[in-house]
Amino acid sequence: MKLTTELPADPALPGIEAIRTLGLARAIPQLEVEEGPVEIRLVGYTPGARATLEAHVGLRHLAIKLYAYDPAPEAELYEALARAGLAGHAGPRVPPLLARQHDLRILVIGWLEGPTVHELVKVGKGARAGQLAADWIRCAAALPLGLGPKLGSARVLYRAGEWVAALVAADPGLGKTAKALARVLANTQPREQAPRLLHGTFYARHVLELGDGPGVIDWERYGQGPCELDAGMFLATTWRLGLDHPALVADAARAEQAFLAGTEGLLDERAVAWHRAAALLRLASKVHVVERRKPHWLTRAQAMLGEALQLAERAGQPAPEPRAEAPAAAFRPNGAALALILQALATRPATPEELERIRKLLDETRHRPS
Repeated sequence: MKLTTELPADPALPGIEAIRTLGLARAIPQLEVEEGPVEIRLVGYTPGARATLEAHVGLRHLAIKLYAYDPAPEAELYEALARAGLAGHAGPRVPPLLARQHDLRILVIGWLEGPTVHELVKVGKGARAGQLAADWIRCAAALPLGLGPKLGSARVLYRAGEWVAALVAADPGLGKTAKALARVLANTQPREQAPRLLHGTFYARHVLELGDGPGVIDWERYGQGPCELDAGMFLATTWRLGLDHPALVADAARAEQAFLAGTEGLLDERAVAWHRAAALLRLASKVHVVERRKPHWLTRAQAMLGEALQLAERAGQPAPEPRAEAPAAAFRPNGAALALILQALATRPATPEELERIRKLLDETRHRPS
């Protein structure tokens, strides 16, 4: 076994130590690893919580996910999605579950091959990026699955306290704006429809282009709630791309337009604005990570909170009244017109000449003062 990245020593993740000391074949015997080279690379790590390894085992390309907690609920979701036909080789799909090692808290899933929507925006394919995300939202909305904890605006407001506290600790000005935003969110909490399956962290980097449809990865935070929650997170992370890379503003906007067009009739516009604002608050609160690698972290966080405030205020605006159709002008054809219409339509189709005379008479009637 060849480790292309050094694995961290983390007692909370027993799977890492098992793979390091025993090797992949003995740590996860269900995989039935063939003889031959095995390459493993660390691609994601949250100390004390989880890690993701990319593995090339012969011709197989795998994602090995290691947890500090029991990943059984996530495994059950993959199994349910497979039964729903979403772990195949065509259309919208998720990675297939290949193996579970209960005692070591390990899941092994297939590796979906393709660029992320995040990457599509970066190479000028914003419209395609938005369409892929919209296709997944529509697919998920139709799934009859009731798995996962309850997600929604109430939980978002509960967690908003954590996000505000992080911003208060980072900078007094950020904290003041964050508190104002939280108050607006509390006063504009949207009503929610029947819950649907949610990804929970529907970032642009979690949606892949698979050629014939979207692939969606990283399901640790899934649950049940309004589609607008995932939609708001996707739009927030796409907008952030334009914030971080001014050259991408136009393609980020195209992604948003394509997403909204692709979900037209499914989402409540004000609820999307609310969840998008909340997602920006959540993203802005990650200053403890961002300030170490972005020199303009303060300006960046201020911009996200400013955008979020505008969205939250939009969410609180009353729904537009349905526009009443203007009453059609009363149609009162004169006697000559009526006689001609009856003659033409009574027993035979009207001739072209008669149709032209009818048209002129009707035009005269429309423009005659009442």
